Amino acid sequence: MDCRNCPNTKCFIQKYCFDNWLEYTQHSKTSNYISSAKTIFSEGELVTGIYLICSGKAKVLLKEGKKKEHIIRIAGPGQVLGHRGFSDKMVYPISAKTLIESEIAYISNEDFFKLIRANKDLAFYMMMFFADELLRSEQKLRVHALQSSHEKVAAALVMIINAFGYKEENIKAIDLGMSLQELANFATISYPTLIQGLDKLLQKGIVENTDNELFVLDEPALRRLAKLEL
Repeated sequence: MDCRNCPNTKCFIQKYCFDNWLEYTQHSKTSNYISSAKTIFSEGELVTGIYLICSGKAKVLLKEGKKKEHIIRIAGPGQVLGHRGFSDKMVYPISAKTLIESEIAYISNEDFFKLIRANKDLAFYMMMFFADELLRSEQKLRVHALQSSHEKVAAALVMIINAFGYKEENIKAIDLGMSLQELANFATISYPTLIQGLDKLLQKGIVENTDNELFVLDEPALRRLAKLEL
């Protein structure tokens, strides 16, 4: 996508940079289409820049032991990846992979820091973004420590809705973007427990499962169960 006339209204670069800096970004970034289930960056790599999702969906993974990976975050169009690596060490503590084919833009550290210094609205947005990310992480810990299985499923579904929106807004079709096995991973529960949690939501009339698609029937009730502020 061209930053100068980008149709993605969720992109924070497009929203918070002056026009001349959109021109700068367009000429300094690189952009590639990456197929589904491919690595964007890996844990342990040096942080050389930041990644933006122009289109598509991605998951952020944290290693648990030598083989198991846990999905700690999902991201959709207009969202940023790789910011967790900004530290004194400048090494990624997590990995990121595509969920579906995605257009991913890359901006080097040098160019990204130039953007922040020159665009005060972007700098303010990034400050609030990091604050929101910290709050989400704290909420996710609280969800997994305290809530029942169907509340964990509700929280995972709300986070998916917040990240991806609805596939069809008028009928509240959830744009899941992942398999049920991945959903169980994201909710930090087993697959059988996920099915039990979904059944509970079905029984309460909060969601509906039709032809293997999930539809939200009562979003306020789903959000009350999730107990998430964001």
